Amino acid sequence: MNAVDAEVGPFLEDNEKAIGDTARFVADSADGLRDDLDALDERAPAAAKDARTASDTLDGVHRARCEDAVVPDAACADLEKARDAAADAATVTEDVGSLVAGHRDDLEKLDGHLATLEKQARALAARAPHLSEDLDDAVTRINRLDAGAGKVAAGARKLNRGLGTAETGALDLDRGVDRLRTGADDLNGGIFKLVDGSGELAGGLHEGAGRIPDYDERERDRRTEVMADPVRLVTHDLHKAPNYGTGFAPYFIPLSLWVGAMVAYMLIAPMNRRALALGASALRIALAGWLPVVAIGVLQTVALMSVLHWAIGLQMARAAGTVGFLFLVTACFAAIVQWLNARFGAAGRILVLALLMLQLTSAGGTYPVQTSPGFFNALHPFLPMSHVVEALRRLITGGGLGPVWQACAVLTAFTAGALALTALSARRRQVWTLDRLHPELSL
Repeated sequence: MNAVDAEVGPFLEDNEKAIGDTARFVADSADGLRDDLDALDERAPAAAKDARTASDTLDGVHRARCEDAVVPDAACADLEKARDAAADAATVTEDVGSLVAGHRDDLEKLDGHLATLEKQARALAARAPHLSEDLDDAVTRINRLDAGAGKVAAGARKLNRGLGTAETGALDLDRGVDRLRTGADDLNGGIFKLVDGSGELAGGLHEGAGRIPDYDERERDRRTEVMADPVRLVTHDLHKAPNYGTGFAPYFIPLSLWVGAMVAYMLIAPMNRRALALGASALRIALAGWLPVVAIGVLQTVALMSVLHWAIGLQMARAAGTVGFLFLVTACFAAIVQWLNARFGAAGRILVLALLMLQLTSAGGTYPVQTSPGFFNALHPFLPMSHVVEALRRLITGGGLGPVWQACAVLTAFTAGALALTALSARRRQVWTLDRLHPELSL
């Protein structure tokens, strides 16, 4: 159909008007032929009669003037021709009349065919302007029909396979029904056994009900509680922090003080150069570089605890003891940071930051240190922040002061040791050597 559309479509589109005109001409011609057939059927007998009358009249005139007359008429020759022509015409009209009469059924069929032809021709003339559109629409529908037929064919194949599967399933169902019948027979026998067992159970329950002890309500409640909760976990908080902020404060307060000391020694020299140049005592040089940072740390501590208490709402079990202990923490951290900067110079700042990281991970400020890796468990007792966190927990939330006094001793030892090492570094800086006078590498 698509191939036919490709060939016929352009022809119809180009000749729609001619096809319409031709169809109308055919319809008009068919209508005229029907009228002529009707006239022929009506007039043929009369024409045959008139032709025969005219022939007989001419024959009488010819006989009177030419055959019976004494003197023949000069027009006899013409009259004879006219007589013969009239006789032939009468014969033809009679034959036509006989033919019309003998084929009246065929003429009626011909009239019906002409009527059909006229109707179809007029319908064609009416549709002629839209023939190409009708052809395109027909081709489109046929293409849809073809697509649908393809889907029907695919569905038929699936149906065929499904019928095979259904046949297999029907066989399985038949076997299952047989098994069900067998199981039903077994169930029937089991029901009888169940009836017998139910009777025995009812008798046993009745007998057992008579043996149940009759406890009072209090005894029943006690035994029910024992059965429902045989093991009870009892917990008791010795010194519970009211909120998470209070619980994390012992961890973040020393962190801020360490960072304060670290920043302070970025701005203040750990050892006074003028004192080094004048040859002052090493201990005096160490104290001169340490005391200003301690003073700054004390101010930082006061500001920090004021904000935590009055602005954020931190409640401390021993407020004065906490502040005093933090002054010692500030002094210790300042001494350690001073020594690292005095001994190692610019590299000491990196060491200060690294030591801070080690203390944060081993202090146990967020989770119990026992849950940390073994390396940090080993470092835990040897770093000052571990003792600071434990002591602040007792000072803020309450508890025995044993860890606090232990932390004070450890911090005092770290402070004294760091100041001694700083003094030793100052003493070394006061000794001039060839390497210091002429360094191998200058930046």
